[in-house]
Amino acid sequence: MKLAGVIVLLSLYVHGVSAGLEDGKLCYILDAVLVLYGIVLTVLYFRLRMRPERGGKPGGSAGAGDGIYQDLTPRAQDTYESIQVPNKKA
Repeated sequence: MKLAGVIVLLSLYVHGVSAGLEDGKLCYILDAVLVLYGIVLTVLYFRLRMRPERGGKPGGSAGAGDGIYQDLTPRAQDTYESIQVPNKKA
């Protein structure tokens, strides 16, 4: 992991990017990239949240018998069972 960091640092130095860090234009370019990235992620998030559910009503409100909970049934009343251990007498 250290070797990869050293290689990246040397490649930045060789290509003259280290001199460009003193200039403020590089920061503006990176800010623009981050803003565009944030906008794209926000659009994708809202498209995912606003998409109607499959098999559900378009408003997103599914009835009590609809959806993934249809096949679920309540548990039995007795959750725990007692273990029957046979008595072994020697």
